[in-house]
Amino acid sequence: MFRNRVCQKLHEEHAAVQALLQRVEQTIAQHRNDVPDAKDPLVAKLMTDLANELPGEVDRHFDFEEEELFSYLAAEGNTGIGQHLTYEHGIIRPIGAALVKLIGETRTQGFDAARWAEFRKLGQELSGSLGPHAHKEDMALLPMLDDMMDAEKEAQLYEKYVEQA
Repeated sequence: MFRNRVCQKLHEEHAAVQALLQRVEQTIAQHRNDVPDAKDPLVAKLMTDLANELPGEVDRHFDFEEEELFSYLAAEGNTGIGQHLTYEHGIIRPIGAALVKLIGETRTQGFDAARWAEFRKLGQELSGSLGPHAHKEDMALLPMLDDMMDAEKEAQLYEKYVEQA
């Protein structure tokens, strides 16, 4: 639990994305020897959740961090963590976008061997990059912000972030 509402909100979003990535990993593991039916209720729900959650997590969440939080840290004299996390954002964004695009195609055409192989590849890449990234933010970025940010700045940023939701 964080005192700072911005940190707490981001932490909650990290927990939600970790749970979503766990479902991706489970689905991939369950279908390592076959191609799932895209209309299977669990598979369809996973694809819907990914298509709905990734743009918010990857775009809104990352943009807020880069524009507001990393610039705040830089103004306080700490540029390193923001530069590192921005670099990771640059790796994660295209993976998420490609996965959302593939889900759109799969919803209309279903899975075939090639689309399933691409889904597995992108799902594993996303899990292998976004999962550790969210964990890193929970362990380093958020505690740092929780300690540094005054109540006025926290209120301003929290209001701005929840308005974007």
